[in-house]
Amino acid sequence: MHVLILGARAPACLEWARVFRAAGWRVTAGDSLRWPVTRFSSAIHDYLRLPEPRPDPAGWIDALAREVTARGIDLVLPTCEESFYLSHGREKIPARVIVPPFELMHELHHKGRFAERVKGLEVEAPETHRLDSAESVHRFAASHDTRDWVFKPAYSRFANRTLLRPTTEQLRAVTPTHEQPWIAQRFAAGREHCSYSLLVDGRLTAHACYHPRYRVGRGSGIWFEPTDPAPIRAFLVRFGAETGYTGQVAFDFIELADGTCRVIECNPRATSGVHLFDDQPHALVDALLGADGVLTPTPAPRQVALAMLLFAVHKHGLDRRFWRDWLSARDVVARPGDRGPLPAQIPGLLEIIGRAVTRRCGLLAAATADSEWNGQSLDAPPCD
Repeated sequence: MHVLILGARAPACLEWARVFRAAGWRVTAGDSLRWPVTRFSSAIHDYLRLPEPRPDPAGWIDALAREVTARGIDLVLPTCEESFYLSHGREKIPARVIVPPFELMHELHHKGRFAERVKGLEVEAPETHRLDSAESVHRFAASHDTRDWVFKPAYSRFANRTLLRPTTEQLRAVTPTHEQPWIAQRFAAGREHCSYSLLVDGRLTAHACYHPRYRVGRGSGIWFEPTDPAPIRAFLVRFGAETGYTGQVAFDFIELADGTCRVIECNPRATSGVHLFDDQPHALVDALLGADGVLTPTPAPRQVALAMLLFAVHKHGLDRRFWRDWLSARDVVARPGDRGPLPAQIPGLLEIIGRAVTRRCGLLAAATADSEWNGQSLDAPPCD
């Protein structure tokens, strides 16, 4: 069997490549970058460089369909936000595609619509308000203490542009529109948990939860401590039953002091939680394809070791606990027998830096600019 795993820049893609290779599959990885980290892994047989999906979604789907046919691909698995483009054009792909329906993905990706969707479930979102104009922001700020709220774009990732308990003055720069709304969400204090799960026809088949003790700023976690709060697992079971979801899905939660939880947002795609299954490759592939039971991870912490040194050591380097944590966790990039991705992080990072310079944006924005989806129409012709 032959699998094509998209999003080769992501450590999650690297993990899935190793998982499928260990399970006996032929593995091709794909991306629009020249030097993504997974390209240098001994787990893959081939690398497929694709066009950027965001500028021309239809052209990207056509290119992907041609390659799927030419290479005899049996299964296509996305890991990043190309998931939205793949879901939208999935009927044109002559292979099994593991993504949920596009409209459901949209509802989960939009932070305001997601908060509405989870009302009545075991875990609900904090109070959330949609803001679709500068005037609506001003009205909200005039009637609420903004220090009790978090403001962020309805379509965003990595906590990009999030304003945590801002002043009224800080909010003056927020100018949402109907097409690009923001939300105000009541601040919830507590311990952070992130979940990563596989569901097949609404049935939970794999579930991991972890505390991201160290992050890149306020964004992506880079050190993963396994946890398992009961309300979160109950939420996933109910979520699957309510939606009939098939594919990868991840949620961010806050556990309050009384043990109850609030769900903050959803990522209907792969996240770092997949690394917690790194020692169960056969079982993880089986779970993706619908095996009975619920696969859970072993308790050892994992980390992106180089990212810890680049993005966390300046803040925590004088703390002995940081170094104990760094030494205790398995690196998700470097593995015995597959050391190529470790040095490959450098050219991959340099390519992203180059995109940041040429596109005049920040590093995190450059890492997703070619594939992120922010609610824009995928049926419109490409811009010149």
